[in-house]
Amino acid sequence: MPYNGLNKIRSMERFLDLNISREDELQNIVTLAAETCQVPAAFLVLGEDGKIVQHSKFGTLAEHIAVENSLLDINLNDKQVTVIEDLQLHTELATHPLVKGTPHFRFYAGIPLTTYDGKTIGALYVLGVEAKKLSERRKRMLELLSRQAVTMVEFEMSIDVLREQFMEAKNSENKLRSFFESSKSSHLLIGLNMEVITFNKTFHDIAYMLFGKSITAGVKATDFIYPPYIADFEKNVQIALNGESFSGERQVKFKDLDPMWVKISYNPTYNSDGNIIGVSFNSTDITQRKQNEQKILEQNEALRKIAFMQSHQLRKPVASILGLMNLLKLEETEGNSGILKMMEQTVLELDETIHDIVKSTETSSQLDHIPKDYTF
Repeated sequence: MPYNGLNKIRSMERFLDLNISREDELQNIVTLAAETCQVPAAFLVLGEDGKIVQHSKFGTLAEHIAVENSLLDINLNDKQVTVIEDLQLHTELATHPLVKGTPHFRFYAGIPLTTYDGKTIGALYVLGVEAKKLSERRKRMLELLSRQAVTMVEFEMSIDVLREQFMEAKNSENKLRSFFESSKSSHLLIGLNMEVITFNKTFHDIAYMLFGKSITAGVKATDFIYPPYIADFEKNVQIALNGESFSGERQVKFKDLDPMWVKISYNPTYNSDGNIIGVSFNSTDITQRKQNEQKILEQNEALRKIAFMQSHQLRKPVASILGLMNLLKLEETEGNSGILKMMEQTVLELDETIHDIVKSTETSSQLDHIPKDYTF
């Protein structure tokens, strides 16, 4: 790997795109948790040594509640959703100020945020003002959201570790190469004439798999870009050479391989005088995250279909029975009066139950639409 021009902090930080914030991602997770459980308040709390270091909220009701008070002192089971259907019936929590007093919380569901090595770093939980049950499907969705939150936090922690490694390696070419090669993302540094300056092992391995030959410094970069994406690649490189960064997410398809989602970025790199010397191209596989998002979309769509079926197909025969009951009332006698009233009450209760089912399954998910027109 050529060291000239790469030993400057400014250039390498742009090349590795380390300035990544997790606040927006965690806020999206909290929003999805509230919409999944159909409750007015949701919280995500990160802690360290018994202290809250970061939190996210969703809902007007949640904004007026201190996070410390919303915890409710509930011991969560490891990697499982804990549900309390009615807090007012709970032996210990019925006297909590938020349960006994305003806003009179009644429903709780929460899951700890547990890292893959078993360390609990926080919790994701929702609160509602109506007692309710939580289906196994919705519990599963909360589990998926908690895993996505942990992945986001661990990713940023990894970036922090990589940043520290970089600072230690800035005066050593060997350490710099070690850091560069440790990334699981694909990195390619391109010169002003579209030539390859350097690359990491991940990019080399992918290029070899696709083209059957090894990439080397000095060759034309587009020789190792999959043909359908060359035009977009050249366009975005030119944008970066003009001093503008470009990033986005898109789905790609390679021959004989399943489609995959990648996060890509093009960033200009500079020399010590502030002049652009090339472009860094970075690509990260985010297929797992996109699959999790798609699962949530599909589950929400299934819930909408259930609500439609309940409201249209089940209520139709109930309405017919109610009509027949009205006809029978015209011939009501003292002998069958009691039976007719019992039948009518039973049908009305069934109708009310169907209304409740529809209300509990309706969802107003506002998931962000996944763009399909990002360029490579």
